[in-house]
Amino acid sequence: MNHVLFFSQIALAFIRLIGLGVGLDFLLSRKKKRFRGQVAGWSIWILASIFQILAQNVNDVALTDTFDFLFAVCTLVGSFLIAVSIIVYFRPVSVQSIFLFAIFLSFLPLLVYFFFGIETVVNFCIFFSFILVGGLYTIGIIESTNFKAQVGQSIKWFYAMIGTAIIQFIVYIYITLEGTNLGLSSVELENEVLVGVNNSFSIAILVLTVVLLIHLENTRSNQYNYQLKDKYSHDLGNILQVMVSVFHFIEGKGVPAEEREKIMDLLNQKSQEVSELIQEIRNLE
Repeated sequence: MNHVLFFSQIALAFIRLIGLGVGLDFLLSRKKKRFRGQVAGWSIWILASIFQILAQNVNDVALTDTFDFLFAVCTLVGSFLIAVSIIVYFRPVSVQSIFLFAIFLSFLPLLVYFFFGIETVVNFCIFFSFILVGGLYTIGIIESTNFKAQVGQSIKWFYAMIGTAIIQFIVYIYITLEGTNLGLSSVELENEVLVGVNNSFSIAILVLTVVLLIHLENTRSNQYNYQLKDKYSHDLGNILQVMVSVFHFIEGKGVPAEEREKIMDLLNQKSQEVSELIQEIRNLE
């Protein structure tokens, strides 16, 4: 058993479990479909940790290879779904396209495994996860104007996560070129310090991802609340304007004094209610 990989996967599984809890909370409280992909991504990522932990604790070679393969596939698909759950905050994404591409990513490793074997497929999935996620996040940089407008202050967490991922990618390439396949539980680790550094970056990226998703959702909610306040304040203001116009209309017509007084009292009452409601809306946080 590689203790560095084992305890890293325990830590990663725990953080992913927290992420799953956050995603479920958003799904149940917001009732938005976009959180289904986020929940699926965290769940698949948790499975990735479980499969690698299982691979390190079985003695059967066939089972070890199977768990390593499932770890690689879940890492790839989970990374894709979590990346998409961030992208949807500033760019519309078709649910059908997400589903079809996730299916494609699930079967692609089978093709690689068939031709090149378990070591290659594990490396392929991990490297492809970096490239895939990096490519998706690049969209935010390319569409910087729309991106910044949508994510607001969350952009600092986005860049922090990208910066950490870039450093980890460099470390991962170096370790791989040194001959260590981090994805295989059966490999003998020659440099546990570098492996520990790499896994620390993985943990840091996960923490930043959870923080980013929470920050993005709070930013989106604040923006939505502001839009609602502005809309309702505008609509109520229009109603108030109509009521004021009625005042002038009544004053200019030959309405009996007694009836006009009743109408004026009612309009005054409603005007006060509308004014108080507008003030309450504008005081919403």
